[in-house]
Amino acid sequence: MVHLLWLWLGLLLPVMLVACGSAGNQHALTAAPGTSPAAALPITAVATAVAPTATPSATTTASATAVATPAATHTPSQTPAPTFTPTLPATPTPSPTPTPSPTDTPLPTAVPILPLGQIPDHLEHDVTIMGRVIATASFSAGYKFTLSDDSGSVTLLMWHNVYDDCWDAPRLNLGATVRASGRVGQFGTEWQVVPRWGGDVKVTAVGELPPQQPIGTLGDFMGQRVTIVGQILRVEGTGNGAKLFVGDESGEILVFVWQSTLDRIRNNVVLGQPGTRVRVVGYVQEFRSNREIVPTLPFDVEVLP
Repeated sequence: MVHLLWLWLGLLLPVMLVACGSAGNQHALTAAPGTSPAAALPITAVATAVAPTATPSATTTASATAVATPAATHTPSQTPAPTFTPTLPATPTPSPTPTPSPTDTPLPTAVPILPLGQIPDHLEHDVTIMGRVIATASFSAGYKFTLSDDSGSVTLLMWHNVYDDCWDAPRLNLGATVRASGRVGQFGTEWQVVPRWGGDVKVTAVGELPPQQPIGTLGDFMGQRVTIVGQILRVEGTGNGAKLFVGDESGEILVFVWQSTLDRIRNNVVLGQPGTRVRVVGYVQEFRSNREIVPTLPFDVEVLP
């Protein structure tokens, strides 16, 4: 309220001053000639006219009453028209591929082993046999192994190419147990099983080497299979093989090796060098009054370090 009164007085005071000034001017117009307007005026008027207008004291400006800003009228937002979104066809989810339940893998059917006594009933048929080697022999085109079981015996005939292809050839000898597959044949009165390749012959158990004997005592072992160890003293070549003269501290003996067997002896090149140490397995026999040993298989002759 006080603020409003001061504001009203501030507006009214200039109006009153203008009115008084106008009245003084009118009196000055009626003053005697030759006198100044100030002389013609009353002292109070002159004082009023001459005195400088008092500078009004600083009026405290009333703090502007905060005019309440009308709250913005809430204009309801316009609901946008629904946009039509085409519905895409759902991508079909692939059905998981069912994992097949593991099934037992059928074991290969075991190949039946034909008893050797039944071989004559299977002429020109493929069979699988098993037996123990009781005899060995060589011929110009290959090797023969006589197999025996409780029911009979049969010849396992291996051509040179089949023998050379057989991984078990080093163990294939007297006393070994052999499992073989091949075609049944007959040569004279001899029944044979002939494998097609080396993998058809497997050695399941190896035989043992015969006891080693001093060369000087071999006269006591005529017709027997023995093992000797000695040095090559000299070599003589023949048209169908080689004569190796082998000796130790007790004596000397001739070892005759057929050419087909000589060609398959490991490291056979050094057999021609005197002093080469060898181990030889074979039967002690006589030929033209000369005692000798004739190895049957290539692995009956071994070059020693």
